[in-house]
Amino acid sequence: MTSVNEVLVAYDGTPLSEKALTHALDVYSDAPITVLHVIDYIEESYSAKALIGDETLRKRARDRSAELLAEAEAKAAEHDREVKTASEVGKAADEIIEYADRHGIDVIVIGSHGRSGVSRVLLGSVAETVMRRASLPVTVVR
Repeated sequence: MTSVNEVLVAYDGTPLSEKALTHALDVYSDAPITVLHVIDYIEESYSAKALIGDETLRKRARDRSAELLAEAEAKAAEHDREVKTASEVGKAADEIIEYADRHGIDVIVIGSHGRSGVSRVLLGSVAETVMRRASLPVTVVR
């Protein structure tokens, strides 16, 4: 079996992303883990932008990302582990794959459902896209 030197966990605060993090902490107990949250401004509604403005929405999204990553750090601490955290802006699947490629990640761990796409009921559109396009192993947790 090939050794895993670096793990990336896609994290959005949903129960399945929490399961993905727990899985990575349990299975890859000797490997460093990076928890990545992707801020996708496209998901914000146009009416919200009109009411409070783009910059306020961006600040809220950055603050929410910081909160989610702090939650992930706390969950890792419950397993007596430390994790690195990162936040990127863009389309989730694209950013997860690009981050993994740029940082020499050996395996991506992702939850099977997120907030995107009703059409991907069984797997989740982000997980499916990552699984199809990544050039490295992807573990999908459900």
